[in-house]
Amino acid sequence: MSVPRPVSNTDLEGLASYYAEPYHGRPTASGEIFDTYKGMTAAHRTLPFNTLVRVTNKTNGVSVDVRINDRGPFVDGRVIDLSLAAARKIDMVRAGVVPVKLNIMKQGEVAPAANSGAYTVQIGAFSNIESAENLKKRLARKFSDISVQRYAAPNTTIYRVRVGSEPDLQAAEKLASQLRKHDLTPFVVRLN
Repeated sequence: MSVPRPVSNTDLEGLASYYAEPYHGRPTASGEIFDTYKGMTAAHRTLPFNTLVRVTNKTNGVSVDVRINDRGPFVDGRVIDLSLAAARKIDMVRAGVVPVKLNIMKQGEVAPAANSGAYTVQIGAFSNIESAENLKKRLARKFSDISVQRYAAPNTTIYRVRVGSEPDLQAAEKLASQLRKHDLTPFVVRLN
């Protein structure tokens, strides 16, 4: 049984967005099917799956409780991606992106990682494989364990370039710090 990691302030305040089509009906990172119209769920980069989070819209003070079942958002400054149903509850659909504060109500269980780390560092996402492979080649001499992962969404395919398979958040953040020295904007992603 692993001990939940302390959550930093950068995980708990920032911008919220929401996502709907074309992701509705598709599997989330947890394997659960995404229901944007009924599910009170959200994506977060590092909180364990099934963590219950109260999201408060700082512009109007309205809150909603959501369960983490996906990974994201992968946009700088954003801390959580809500289902459309959850976004409606805090009146953020028209704005699209709002400042929020997150309160962890109940920490989800961290599943033990099988033969690999629990975290990786994403350094890029491209619409064509050549760009992803070029970035991988550029960094191959300085970093090991670089992979290009294909992610298929309706009408598009994205190639994510990720480095490392780290056992804990601290090791992943150290790797991300090293990658920043190479003119990259990396961010840590929990794998489980």
